[in-house]
Amino acid sequence: MTTRFILHGSMACALALGTAAAWADHTEINPNITEIKPGDSVQAARLPDNIYLRTQDDPDDIIWDRLPMYRTELFPAPPVHQSVKLRFDEGANRSKHLYFQVARSNERFYVRLQWKDDSQDTDTTVDSFRDGVAIQYAIGDTDTSYMMGSGSENPVNIWYWRADDTDRVENLAAGGYRSTTTLDEQHVTGAGAYYPDAIEQDSLWRVVMSRPLTADGEYDVDLAREQVPIAFAVWQGSDNERDGNKRVTHTWILLDTGLEGASDS
Repeated sequence: MTTRFILHGSMACALALGTAAAWADHTEINPNITEIKPGDSVQAARLPDNIYLRTQDDPDDIIWDRLPMYRTELFPAPPVHQSVKLRFDEGANRSKHLYFQVARSNERFYVRLQWKDDSQDTDTTVDSFRDGVAIQYAIGDTDTSYMMGSGSENPVNIWYWRADDTDRVENLAAGGYRSTTTLDEQHVTGAGAYYPDAIEQDSLWRVVMSRPLTADGEYDVDLAREQVPIAFAVWQGSDNERDGNKRVTHTWILLDTGLEGASDS
């Protein structure tokens, strides 16, 4: 595989947006959902051997109703340059809640993501932008920068879903700013659907991404490890979010894979 990293060294944790206006709707608190903060751990649920999703990446399968759900708060990504702030709409200065579930079978690893969005944005044009979501995995440990890796020695694996192609997930790698690379091995699958509600603010996206537990690509996350640092990003097109203008988890969440006999790499 020819890897085309355009590395500019380790991306420093730039200052987050200086506005203190970041907030989220805390009236959404549900006692059946576990609140996750950066640095916390989450456990991958184990799917019984005789249980299967209706389709491989079904975001509406009944199995999801039986698995633990987590919620974390996403904040505007630190701008790589002060001029980038000019692209931030007022809505993008606020934090956003992302709901997620993680599960595995004997053969496959799954993540379901859910977030509220009062508009379904599926196209990118001159003045409109599509919705999207991504999961990022540190290939190494938590000393890897959560802002797309720390150079070629500490890269990240990214699974990226876009609303203009709801049944496709891109398997990517990065080692810092402007280094995102499409991998030759595209074995991550996914599906997403938009659920409009009579109350627009309660409309939402649900997306499932999955991959075989074993993958041999150099930049594919090793899911046989006992613990894997993960992070999330959401792009809300109605807030003109695109590229580095997005909302992210500020540092890593630790995924406990629950694999028996697993060991850290």
